[in-house]
Amino acid sequence: MLADAISSSLPMSAGVALSPLPVAAILIILMSARARTNAPAFLLGWVAGILTIGFVVSLLPGLLTTQGEPTQLSAMIRVALGVALLLLAGRQWRHRPRPGAAVKVPRILARLDAIGVVQSSITGFLLSAIHPKNLILNVAGAAAIDASTLDSGTQYIALVIFALIASVGITIPIATYFIARRKVSATLDRWKDWLIRNNVHVMVVLLLILGALLIARGLHILLA
Repeated sequence: MLADAISSSLPMSAGVALSPLPVAAILIILMSARARTNAPAFLLGWVAGILTIGFVVSLLPGLLTTQGEPTQLSAMIRVALGVALLLLAGRQWRHRPRPGAAVKVPRILARLDAIGVVQSSITGFLLSAIHPKNLILNVAGAAAIDASTLDSGTQYIALVIFALIASVGITIPIATYFIARRKVSATLDRWKDWLIRNNVHVMVVLLLILGALLIARGLHILLA
């Protein structure tokens, strides 16, 4: 059922939507001179990246349900992805800025206020499809959809809904900008600064929670 596919992939789509780095990226773009063209381009690339990952996962053999139940392979993939998220959380924590140290702006954010439409679209694609944390979550979400839905048409609808939910963190700032640009400029700037300063801490919390959820779900299927 469509509802099952959406609910099983919801933690992953929410994790992608709450990613601090892409949200900081779109806030930088929204404060640039080319915001009106670059922001939609970034969003288009972002959604394209999520859908590309989902399409690739849907082509992998062995992920479909067996008599309506997730396969052992899909369970092992969940556990493996969950472990990968926990390891990524540990790596993020080890490389966190020391107390009192200046927070470096991530390289991918450094020149976003000076790029064009094509580069904005490519950046959106890279942050959703290639960035390690989002790549893992998108694969896990697509695998959950693939394992929850027997009908291919319903599966693709669920994937589109997954992409829309995963894009909330991007679409809300864009919509806010176009509705009330002058009133929210200072607020968007504060959000950007906060996200850059707290990127590691937010990431670690998300990775730990989502990693634990994936492992628990995978073990539940394996031991059932």
